[in-house]
Amino acid sequence: MANEPYKTLFTVAWLTGMRAGEILALKTSDLDFRNRTIRVDESSDDKTRMLRQPKTQKSVALLPMSKALEATLANYLKSAWKPNADGLLFTNRQGSRPCRRESVVECGLKPILKKLGLPTEDVGLHAFRHGLATELAQRAIPLPDLQKQMRHADVRTTLRIYSHSIPSTQRAAMESVAPIESIGTKVPIGTQPVTQVLLN
Repeated sequence: MANEPYKTLFTVAWLTGMRAGEILALKTSDLDFRNRTIRVDESSDDKTRMLRQPKTQKSVALLPMSKALEATLANYLKSAWKPNADGLLFTNRQGSRPCRRESVVECGLKPILKKLGLPTEDVGLHAFRHGLATELAQRAIPLPDLQKQMRHADVRTTLRIYSHSIPSTQRAAMESVAPIESIGTKVPIGTQPVTQVLLN
């Protein structure tokens, strides 16, 4: 539904959980197709669009490049990417600086949300990061792996994501232990597990 470069930019956002400034600072040299990794070591400043160090030291990392992301990036570089002096993946029209975050949201994200009938107020690229973190937590990815992928400097930030996601999965687990239709049926001892008999 999205046009380039937004399609690839949004795919990177969703499949890596990178912060907006980090995505806008990506260069072709940060992509390692042989080892299927993406290097994160710079961020584009919102005001100046100058490249600087990322948010924290923990933010500097090698992230895995999934097969889906590999295919998207390879296609983008082949068919839509415009070469520029710095090798930036996502530039302004002149190819001289990184895209503006506000332009990406206004020209790329909000039109799609409108087409989908979704709210456009107070939305931004961070929604992709938050969505991925929640999705991984709901899939019960180990805490260290989630922290490493999201590159949280403080594990308490990662734990807060789990605290919002775990209740729904816990509820589903507990529902599977004692389905409502099993409550109240009379079953002779020996024909069902003791736990089921005790509940009847």
